[in-house]
Amino acid sequence: MPRARRLATTVLFAAVAGPTGVLHAQAIEGTWSAPDADRWNYGFNSTPGTRSVGSVFGYTGDLYEFDQRDGQIVIAFDTADRIETGAGADRYRIDLVEVTITLADALAGGYDPTSDAWTSHLDPADPAYTPDRDPGRAIELFATGFRNGVDAATWTESTPFSLVGPFGYGVRTAFAAEVGTDGTLIDVSNSISDGRTPISLAVGLVDGAAAGDELPEGTVLRFTFDGSLPAVQAWLGSGLDAGRLIFSLSSLIEAEQEGGDFIDLYMRENPLVTVGVRSAATLRIEGSIATDCVEPGDLDHDCTIGGGDIGIMLSRWGTADPEADLDGNGVVNGGDFGVLLSLFS
Repeated sequence: MPRARRLATTVLFAAVAGPTGVLHAQAIEGTWSAPDADRWNYGFNSTPGTRSVGSVFGYTGDLYEFDQRDGQIVIAFDTADRIETGAGADRYRIDLVEVTITLADALAGGYDPTSDAWTSHLDPADPAYTPDRDPGRAIELFATGFRNGVDAATWTESTPFSLVGPFGYGVRTAFAAEVGTDGTLIDVSNSISDGRTPISLAVGLVDGAAAGDELPEGTVLRFTFDGSLPAVQAWLGSGLDAGRLIFSLSSLIEAEQEGGDFIDLYMRENPLVTVGVRSAATLRIEGSIATDCVEPGDLDHDCTIGGGDIGIMLSRWGTADPEADLDGNGVVNGGDFGVLLSLFS
């Protein structure tokens, strides 16, 4: 049964400036004190939905066929109870997203507040190798992509890790994903062999900590970002429109067979979390939902200028309709059509 969560939200109405006019928006501010689902996304996790801690780590060896971002954590928040769904993905304007998670063990490998270039993971003898600029490896927050016939709506804590077992590259059902500039979710699980440094949503930061610090158990990692990048804004809007945001945590701190440095993080099933001594992942969102657009040319009031507006203008052709008479000459005609095309977004 899902655990009760302490929730808070504030809803306001405001008028804010749009690209060419004024749009009315419903401001949203919500907090979630625990996820609705979290899973240690690792091939040998025999208790996928009931683990008390999850670990994030990398494996860059060649003895086994494992993703380089081997140990990941998936965190899902159902948002429909606090944020209206179905408004249209392009109407959600997100100013702040903050995800937190808490260390279940000391982080002895050194706190790293920055992403590292993929070349810093190569063998030092490799001509492409570049030294890491600071100690440790960052813990990063990504979107979550899916394969194997699963999507964000159907994924659960008990969804199979893959269709072929724990071995193999790029086979996991849910995977840490970069939001590409075209909105595509790009699997980052093998970013070193792919020869790229993925852009995460955020790196885990710790208030008052300096690079290289050893962090004690109970330290809260804070991941903060916004919708300033259009593709990220679109991903957030799509998730909120459907009522679910699913994140993945990843780190390339190196693991070893039967050892190495593991970063353990509290999951919602942990007894210390259930009694309120420690916290599982949390979420805070601030932003707005555009509720009515009155921009010139936006004749269907969907907050964008597009094909729907052309259809409406053609239906009012030859009339004196003031909304469609964009050049103000008293009749809807070719001049207004030209103005509309110049406003296309």
